[in-house]
Amino acid sequence: MNRRNRNSLHRFGALALAASLALSSWAGAKPVEAADSDDSAAPAPHTVRIDPNEVVQSDFLGIGVNVIPTALMEGTTRFGYTEAHWEMDRKRILTVRPKVARVWFQIDWMESAKGVYTFDSPQMQAFYKYLDVFKEAGTEIELNMGWKIGSAAHEWFNIPGVDPWTSAPADLDAYAASTSAALRELIEVRGYDNVKYLTFYNEPNGSWDFEAPGDQQAYYAEMVRKASERLAADGLRDRIEIWGPEETGAPGWTQYMKDHIDEHMDGYSFHVYGEAYEGLRVALKQRSDYVAPKPVHLTEFGWGDDNASNWDAGFANSVVAVANGGVKSALVWQLNGVWSPDPFGGTNGVYTMWDSIVLGMEPRKTFYSAGLLNRYIPEHSSVLAVDTGTPDLRAAAFKTADGNYSILLESKAGLPKDVTFDFGGVEIGKTFRKHVYQDDVVRTGNAILPPASASFEAGASFRDPNVGSAYHFAVYTTEPPQTQVEVSPLLPTVRSGDKLQLSATVIDNTGGVTWSIVGENNGAINKNTGVYHAPQVTDETLIAVKATSDSDPGAYGVALIKVLPMALPNTVEPVSFGLAPGVYPSAEAVTLTTATPGADIRYTLDGSEPTAASPLYERPIILADGTLALLKAKAFKSGLKSSGVTSALYQTNQVSNSPDGYAFCAYEGGECHFEGEAIVAFGADGLFNYAVHTGGVACAAAEFGGDPSPEHAKRCFVSYDIPEEVPVVTFFNASFEKPGTTTARPGPMTNGWTFNSRAGVQHNAGPFGATPAPLGVQTAYLKTDGGVSGVIGQSINFKPGAYQMEFKAAKRTSFGGTQTFDVYFDDTVIGSYAPTSGEYVIYRTEPFETSGGRHTIRFVATTTVGDNTAFLDDVRITHPKPFDAPHVANAGFESPAATNDGGVLLGAAASASASAGWTFNETSGVARNGAPGAPNAPLGMQAAALRTVDGEAGRFSQPVEFPAGTYVLSFRAAASGASGAQTFEVRVGDQVVGTYSPTATSYADFDSDFFTVEAGAHDVSFVSVTADGERTAYVDAVSIERIEIPEWPELANAGFESPTITTSHGVLGGGDGWTFNERSGMQRNGSAFGAADAPEGTQSALLQTNGGVAGAISQTIVFPAGSYAISFQAAKRTSFGGQQSFAVYLDDRVLGSYTPTSGSYQAYTTDGFVIDKPGRHTIRFAATTTTGDNTAFVDAIDLVPYTPPSGPAIPNGSFESPPVTASTGVQVGGAADGWTFNSRSGLVKNGSVFGEAPAPSGIQAAYLNTNNGQGEFSQSVFLPGGTYAISFQAAKRSFGGAQSFDVYLDETLIGSYAPASTAYASFATDAFAVETGHHTIRFAATTTTGDNTAFIDAITIGEPAPQAVPIFANAGFESPAVTGVRGNMTDGWTFNATAGVQRNGSAFGAAPAPEGVQTGLIQNKDGAAGEISQTLFFPKGTYMIQFQAARRAFGGQQTIEVRTGDTTIGTFAPASSTEFQTFVTEPFTVSSGSSRTIRFVGTAATGDSTAFLDAATIVRVSEQ
Repeated sequence: MNRRNRNSLHRFGALALAASLALSSWAGAKPVEAADSDDSAAPAPHTVRIDPNEVVQSDFLGIGVNVIPTALMEGTTRFGYTEAHWEMDRKRILTVRPKVARVWFQIDWMESAKGVYTFDSPQMQAFYKYLDVFKEAGTEIELNMGWKIGSAAHEWFNIPGVDPWTSAPADLDAYAASTSAALRELIEVRGYDNVKYLTFYNEPNGSWDFEAPGDQQAYYAEMVRKASERLAADGLRDRIEIWGPEETGAPGWTQYMKDHIDEHMDGYSFHVYGEAYEGLRVALKQRSDYVAPKPVHLTEFGWGDDNASNWDAGFANSVVAVANGGVKSALVWQLNGVWSPDPFGGTNGVYTMWDSIVLGMEPRKTFYSAGLLNRYIPEHSSVLAVDTGTPDLRAAAFKTADGNYSILLESKAGLPKDVTFDFGGVEIGKTFRKHVYQDDVVRTGNAILPPASASFEAGASFRDPNVGSAYHFAVYTTEPPQTQVEVSPLLPTVRSGDKLQLSATVIDNTGGVTWSIVGENNGAINKNTGVYHAPQVTDETLIAVKATSDSDPGAYGVALIKVLPMALPNTVEPVSFGLAPGVYPSAEAVTLTTATPGADIRYTLDGSEPTAASPLYERPIILADGTLALLKAKAFKSGLKSSGVTSALYQTNQVSNSPDGYAFCAYEGGECHFEGEAIVAFGADGLFNYAVHTGGVACAAAEFGGDPSPEHAKRCFVSYDIPEEVPVVTFFNASFEKPGTTTARPGPMTNGWTFNSRAGVQHNAGPFGATPAPLGVQTAYLKTDGGVSGVIGQSINFKPGAYQMEFKAAKRTSFGGTQTFDVYFDDTVIGSYAPTSGEYVIYRTEPFETSGGRHTIRFVATTTVGDNTAFLDDVRITHPKPFDAPHVANAGFESPAATNDGGVLLGAAASASASAGWTFNETSGVARNGAPGAPNAPLGMQAAALRTVDGEAGRFSQPVEFPAGTYVLSFRAAASGASGAQTFEVRVGDQVVGTYSPTATSYADFDSDFFTVEAGAHDVSFVSVTADGERTAYVDAVSIERIEIPEWPELANAGFESPTITTSHGVLGGGDGWTFNERSGMQRNGSAFGAADAPEGTQSALLQTNGGVAGAISQTIVFPAGSYAISFQAAKRTSFGGQQSFAVYLDDRVLGSYTPTSGSYQAYTTDGFVIDKPGRHTIRFAATTTTGDNTAFVDAIDLVPYTPPSGPAIPNGSFESPPVTASTGVQVGGAADGWTFNSRSGLVKNGSVFGEAPAPSGIQAAYLNTNNGQGEFSQSVFLPGGTYAISFQAAKRSFGGAQSFDVYLDETLIGSYAPASTAYASFATDAFAVETGHHTIRFAATTTTGDNTAFIDAITIGEPAPQAVPIFANAGFESPAVTGVRGNMTDGWTFNATAGVQRNGSAFGAAPAPEGVQTGLIQNKDGAAGEISQTLFFPKGTYMIQFQAARRAFGGQQTIEVRTGDTTIGTFAPASSTEFQTFVTEPFTVSSGSSRTIRFVGTAATGDSTAFLDAATIVRVSEQ
């Protein structure tokens, strides 16, 4: 946990490399389903089926908590925490009874000097208090060994040069010894036998602890191994389970531990925050699949906002997902808020079940929801199979070893439900009691978990007819309900010597209570009546009083009684505070008073006791935003004894309630004190009057020209920065400086603005890698991921008038895509935006008008896929200003609103609004989301509809004022789902700048050609050119950008030197100029990646593959027309991992594929490419390995001139690059310097395991394999216009069957082949004609069964050459030489078992062979038909087969069919047995060069019939 900002850093780690921020779906202030609930409707019947005989998982540990055990350490006690407060915390722990507690442990608590253990230190004594209460609660302990390192251990523990607060242990052997010593002390010496599990550090993939140079995964693994081995040596290993690695968002860490130290791991643990139900199921399965059969534990999960847990993402559905997903435990972050002493930091305010008691007694909602799950989901239970039968219910069912059942049921808002729980005929014979959590739970300081609200007798089923319509969850359990005791008053104040009546109520049990006092000399109480008699005190004292149930002595309630000194003669009266202690959203002021006239009040704000020298109280004490102060006061007067000390703890948060840059100075009616000249804002609720004053001013309407907000209590706020003009309308937190963070802070939250879960604030130094904020040090962010889009909104007060909104925005360039968003004024879209630069740009909305009053401004992200982020800052309302030219009015077509029934306005109706901007003809207009066939608009709620109807073509246009220059017009477009495809032109004046035919019903981005115009107004027109049918295209988000065409294309940050990397590990998940995904980034010389020094500067890019995700970087730039290549230097990571390959792309075209084999940088240059006309193109480097952990480094990228070849060429046509380095001699799939291979193709090196013939060109060839998939490889090449053919050599593999394959140019088949020999033979494709440009050559296997392989090499391209007529191999059957007869063989020909060769004079008595001394024979006998065949490549043409044949004198007549493939081209019955006759087949045509199998098949149906063949030849009749 990050002690500085837990809520941020638990979400946002530094480069792991996983910079993508995955957040939960938005719940808002209340569950999103609440508005749809309807208790008046009839309940919908449902059946939840539970199978007690089907166990999903056994020994589910249960639900637990995380605990930082520092409540009784100096970090918390400095704020007034006492043993009385601990009694309240202790009572709440015993109420919740977590099944597992992950207790965080700092090694310096027991070992301030190396090897010297102080198990009785004050910190350890405080730590044991937690272990004691957890043991009493029956909680098993997961000891989190490590975490932060206090300053006492810095000299011996830390790695030199690493932040001492976050360092991993320098001496792993010493760390292992410390781990063993701690466990021996806890388990064997002190008897904490509930310490069962051990973990190390927290989220080591992040940057808040376990920092080490080099490979941190390997270092962590070595630490675990050493600790495990030391525990084994000390006889403790069997007493403890080791879990790890406690990663978050980095499954690669889990996979690494599985691969490297699985023998030392008993379980694998990870964390998620704010994760939606479906996303969590994916994360659970991913890790479970990695580590099976070892178990997975979810050791941290939670929600920062107390209202964020809901149906989409919440505690109940997380537990359902965990239990049913086979995960062994789920631990809530976290139990209670504390402050830790060393390093100092707090965990109050977010994620806790309750904040530190000193801040207030009221727990958070999380106590009631997560507490209920902790208490009633049983430990070490079996999870049973359950089926809810509906998407509106989720459930998990549990059974304990003693036969008790518990069912967790989560119900979506909507209709009420009547639910039957069916146990499949198994008789339960027990009573289920129902405990319900609902979001409207009343939070009280007694912290009473939901009691039993109903009971049900269960046989083989039971029924609950009252499952309400609002979102909620319930636990039905046969375990007896927990006895709870409610005490009143809970936090009373009494004077010394006075009496106080206390009362108590027993819940879920009967009987009364017995009263007792915690501690000695703390007064007296009647144990039966609850009358408390306060003791004498000199200073304010807090005393805990217990009310214990008589029926269940383990259950009790606690009252915390504040005892004040009594009034005494000659003693000053104690000080009273005008502001109640507690937590406040923003700045406040405290008045101090004493009843003794003339007494001086002295005070401190740091918790120290005031003295006569302490600050004198003169005016209200301002508690500024972000204050945490224990205010103590004491009154003094000469001649009297000073008063006792009184105190109050205050925490003010940073919720904005003032204009930005102004500080609270007074309540209305008070005095705003300041020196010199300042401007003061007076008002409330966003309405302020401003005035400049000198030397302070009364906070009264008369000083500010009237009351700006008569219905509200007002305040004054002061600023010394006097602006030239005051805000037209006041936004709160307009520059997003609150809440302050050093990283990023996601919603849901409200601070001036309301942020959903995909929105928040981020710091300049945060993980997003954003450009520094234009105003202050923070900005807002709008994110889309997991299909959920960010929303930021604020309700503000307007005076009547016309306005415009102005803001600055930028895109995230370190990761992800472009974020688009709309800006709304209430429900009207006033602008749609898509920032394309990492630099902040000023944007202005369309003007809008209001008659005054409160209105809501919203920024709503509109991308729905991918992971995209935009940043916002400096939001302000102005009076309308003219736009800079060129400006497209109504670029998102939001005006006029098409709110008619059809959702479409055409022609004049669409052009009628003064804000429409566009003029539409009668077959064009605007369409609203939901209109028939209209996809949802990407920006706003409307788009333009460009239609063709009955030959009438749609058109819309707008005159746009242009300065002279060159421009590009961009827009988004989609096809209709209800009509044909539409083609349209975009015109600027008389220039056609692009023609488009969108075919997808989802919107895509389009850019026009660059165009140049003279200064002046030019019509921008969209004009349909399709004249027939009914067709529609939708257009949205039209924009125009000025383009400066450089003389030479320029890459930004080509050497990756910006920004300068300052992180301790030397790695940054992004950089200027380039766009990086989550597996790419930049590293500096000496980084943890161990790269060689960068060849240019001191930094380089990195492309990593890890966790199945491959790194990629890209940059889009403007190219002038010309011929180019890309040069760069690259190296591999040698310190860790495998071989990284990557491809270089221009847009979607591969320019080259590379596999750096050396740790030293080497120079590379891509294939050349030609840019025909100026335009924007994207250069992309993309890793191509998909498994393992592999990294390549890239630097010094440059664009260099390229001279296109005079003739065509196929790069790497002999497949010599890259060298195959695998021991098998085979490179499977991936990319190879120009070629792209699928997983059934690749490269082979001579001598590979395939056993192929030596490559005819060089030492390598390509292969195409069929084996559960078909091989394919391709390359895009540049061809000048002309006619060509492709030549190559190919062979078959000796193992397996024959591989056939096709060759394509683009999508045109130009040849089909089936190499018949293991020796390479030459082949050529048909001739083909092309236009100048890039074309794709593709070789694709066509056999679909068996295990077949062909090898291909020496691919060239050139002018078509005449192709020879194919010749039968062994046409005269002279091989093999036989002495008689031989069959069932292959020698040129393939013979089946009743075919073969025979020699003159053989037993068959054949006539003498007409050619040589042997012939083929085809015999049909006993129903078996003889066959002889041979496969050859036929160039395109028409052919006949000629041969000689005779019959055998013995036996019947043999008839021979000659076939090409399965097509018969002739049937012959040789009549003579004494001489051979000549036969010729019918002609057959090969329309495209391809391999054909010529077959001679015996067809005699009966008897023993034989024919002899010889002198087979192929005759070409004609060429085509």
